[in-house]
Amino acid sequence: MTEPRSVVVTGAGSGIGAAVAATFAEAGDRVFLADLSEERLDQTVRSLGSELVQGRPVDVTDAAALHDFVDWVVARTGRVDVLVSNAGVFDGVADIQETGAELWNKIIGINLTGCFNAVKAVSEQMITQRSGRIITIGSIAASRAMPDGIAYCAAKAGIEGLTRRLAYDLGQYGITANVVAPGAIRTGIRATSEEILGDLVDANRGVGVNADLMNLLIPAGRPGLPEEIAATVFFLAGEGAAYISGDVVHVDGGWIAT
Repeated sequence: MTEPRSVVVTGAGSGIGAAVAATFAEAGDRVFLADLSEERLDQTVRSLGSELVQGRPVDVTDAAALHDFVDWVVARTGRVDVLVSNAGVFDGVADIQETGAELWNKIIGINLTGCFNAVKAVSEQMITQRSGRIITIGSIAASRAMPDGIAYCAAKAGIEGLTRRLAYDLGQYGITANVVAPGAIRTGIRATSEEILGDLVDANRGVGVNADLMNLLIPAGRPGLPEEIAATVFFLAGEGAAYISGDVVHVDGGWIAT
């Protein structure tokens, strides 16, 4: 019987992160969830109803807190086999005129620096054990201007560059690093973004709330489901993806083709 993996998921309180947690838990892996909201985190843990799932509130912009979280995981399992760096917020399609320093710093801090903090926190353990899978959640916004605002697009493009360099740096230790880039996905990220960012954004704009734009840009003609992203993440964490690294896998209903 295969030993259960030790899996870390950030931004796991809802949406894609919660779906990823459920997918790994259903496979028998031990899953450790981090999220800014203790309330959402508790709801996710309770909804999964599995002894394999544990969570702690963590702010991904706090590098020390993430290191403490990883130490907590290693104390329980002795290793970290998979990191899914998912924590992120929208900036409401804010353009250059709408984006001030405060909004820019918050979006870059959570989406990009938070991703760096997560991979930094797990990389030492993965290097020591000479194995690991790092999956970062990017976005179609890394290569298309329409999905969200200027700070969000910049952060998601940064995640692609960060992940490619990780693949280069860590490949010698048996570690792979890949990006899963969703398109429009049916989640509550707009509500959680407004909760976190307050008056800095109006998140109720963009392709996800405009049926005409969705039909024009997305050949599938519908938003994706969190479970469809989770299935791709799970594949990249499996043995069948051992020779895939430094890649970007778009899960976007064909949006990248338009």
